[in-house]
Amino acid sequence: MIWTLTTVQQALLFGATIVVTGASAWALWIRPALRNGTGPEQEHAVEGVEARVARIAWRAAMIVLIAWALRGAAQLLAFRDPFAPLREDVSLLLFQTFWGTVWMAQGVVAVFLVLLLTGRARWPLAIVANTALIATISMSSHAMGADNQVLTVTADGLHVLAAGLWMGTLAIILIASRGTTGPTLLAHQIRRFSPMALGSGGVLVLAGAALSWAHLPEIQALWTTAYGRLLSAKIVAALVALALGFLNWRTGIPVVDTDDGARGVRRRATLEVAAAAGVVLLTAVLVHTAQP
Repeated sequence: MIWTLTTVQQALLFGATIVVTGASAWALWIRPALRNGTGPEQEHAVEGVEARVARIAWRAAMIVLIAWALRGAAQLLAFRDPFAPLREDVSLLLFQTFWGTVWMAQGVVAVFLVLLLTGRARWPLAIVANTALIATISMSSHAMGADNQVLTVTADGLHVLAAGLWMGTLAIILIASRGTTGPTLLAHQIRRFSPMALGSGGVLVLAGAALSWAHLPEIQALWTTAYGRLLSAKIVAALVALALGFLNWRTGIPVVDTDDGARGVRRRATLEVAAAAGVVLLTAVLVHTAQP
């Protein structure tokens, strides 16, 4: 039961955080270019996309809050001493462990994130809260158990951030642009997104390599241990997503202004996001698998 609950909770937390990060990146980086690059005749369509992005971000923030509550329940179940009063276990877990401190901080951040995205989204403050959320995730991950905590926690945070900037933003573009007339809105967003995807993809690979180096005692552990095999599967899924992204960059972006080109970009990008969803699910299992 605890294993299932933890896996579901981690998948919800990672997935929702990636989506919120993508929405924040969209508001900061893509929205200005979309507004400046389209004419008055498309103003209503652009406003519709903006409203959808805000709604998606709010729902994702709510899922973060739910995942936070599930995480507390799962940790308490794992920590619970059947011979001690429940109140003592709760007090010990929350107020006398580093995990409890980080978990409570994460709850405060999640509540603020929901409030900031309720109604008219306050994006600048939401971006700050989103950054704090990523920090709390990294400070309660396997990275805290490494020898050099500063480097591994930083790498873990960059890993999550890069995933959000790449896959979260792409998912936001696909969902928020669905149903818009013609390829123009999608083309503006994809072209603006492309350099950010290339940069964040590079950071994702470098941070992932650094974390793998820190968590594995030797290269053979990738196929000789349960943790290593899960990590290998995650690497393969990530490489599939990267390959699809590269294919879209080389063959899709030059023709994204046409109807057929936009359909091809959307199709490949959807597969890219699906591969990334597989990475998230594998990560959800990996984070509570014993390291070699």
